[in-house]
Amino acid sequence: MSTNSGPSTHFSARLGASIHDNRYTILRMLGEGVTATTWLWKILNAETTSDVEQGVVRELEYLKDIVKNAEERKDEGFEHLPILLDDFIITSQDGNRHLCLVQTVFSTSVSALRRSAPTKSLPVYMVRNILYMVLQALDVLHSLKIIHTDVKLDNMLFTSDLCSSDSAMSEFLAANPSETEHDLIPKSQPIPNEWTYRTSAFEAERMNVALVDLGHAQRAGEQPTTSGFSAPALRAPEVILWSDFGPGIDIWAIGCLTFELLTGRWLFAPEAADEDWSFEDDHLAKMMELTGQRFSESMLDRAKERGRYFDQNGDLLRIPELVPITIEAAMANYKIPGLTEEDIGLAANFMRECLKFDYRERATAKDLIKHKFLADVFMC
Repeated sequence: MSTNSGPSTHFSARLGASIHDNRYTILRMLGEGVTATTWLWKILNAETTSDVEQGVVRELEYLKDIVKNAEERKDEGFEHLPILLDDFIITSQDGNRHLCLVQTVFSTSVSALRRSAPTKSLPVYMVRNILYMVLQALDVLHSLKIIHTDVKLDNMLFTSDLCSSDSAMSEFLAANPSETEHDLIPKSQPIPNEWTYRTSAFEAERMNVALVDLGHAQRAGEQPTTSGFSAPALRAPEVILWSDFGPGIDIWAIGCLTFELLTGRWLFAPEAADEDWSFEDDHLAKMMELTGQRFSESMLDRAKERGRYFDQNGDLLRIPELVPITIEAAMANYKIPGLTEEDIGLAANFMRECLKFDYRERATAKDLIKHKFLADVFMC
């Protein structure tokens, strides 16, 4: 992302080009997002590969925090976060300055794996392992007062055996050369991994996942620098109501994603109805229907947007009649093969710990790591 004050554009990298005093050679485009593009680079005169992103300046601050603390602490969560290897500025021909962050290399996302399954869901043993690793990462971030704000399956990336071996990576790149589209624009070609939705519980113990992309992260205890957090369907109630801001928004997202991973469907899929109610009205209603909670007066008193959605009694203005359904019933409705009644019960309890309306009552990442739903993590 451009760091100047004008319109932001990604750096136009050219395959085979060398940059930063000829230290790095561009090998392959791995992906592209809103705030960054991701590239595979070769460090000249060294047998290593690395991954580079163009991101906002604040991300560099957070990545440096992670590196510094990883050297001083032995928390398992550092193994599930990106590690900063280098950073520098590139100035493009149009004068825009681009921040480049050299990081460890990752493979495809948990989202891609989930979408590849016929039911769009993953086996419960795999879900447990993934959630455990992501929660370990969040436990570290939250201890550093970093709120990710964009916890989603697209930002959970697998490692690949190719990334741990220079010779294996070289052989892969030789057999699978980088591709370009018209005008020689590189195509996105992520590094593959060996995992499929059919991977056995025994093999799934070798999976390693990292929570990446701190481009939207915020510092806990400080005034947020933006007004929008999380993917719309994953937004916590305090984000919609503007009542509070803290690490709890990441935990709410974990609750929603647990349902998505196990059933292949969003937990909340709100819809607007023209003039009758808004997307946010329906979202708040579905929260109340699925969790059986009401918004406390103390939370509504802290909500800047209370008057837009609630009357003086704490009832929704435009959706007065709710149709309650338990999380267990919602999960069972999809009849996912292999998802037992016991699994559903434990998962539903786990989700409820994440989905407390008042963020002060939500479980922490450290609490959730110890939850019974994750008791059999990495056990085939």
